Amino acid sequence: MIGGMTALPIFNRVTILTEIKRIAEDSGNIVLLSHGRMRSRQRRITRPQIEACISKGYVEEGPFVNSHGLWQVTMCRRVAGDEVRCVIAVDLPSKILVITTY
Repeated sequence: MIGGMTALPIFNRVTILTEIKRIAEDSGNIVLLSHGRMRSRQRRITRPQIEACISKGYVEEGPFVNSHGLWQVTMCRRVAGDEVRCVIAVDLPSKILVITTY
């Protein structure tokens, strides 16, 4: 604990990917924020495509701690012939927040 706050674990691309895949085993742990929901609708990216990107994709950018104190990455995966990217924040211990998709 540092200054009354719990210290975040340190992640690199390999360790964050392991954690993301663990959390994504239950698709109920993947939460689309309102912006992510709006963008996925606009861009015709489906929930199964988002889930596949997160559970089977690779880390394209990050990890870094965002302004909300959560680890953030951009995941990428080719799904149904399309390359899908999801910007996600990992809300430990058990939620993945989808910020946007493209």
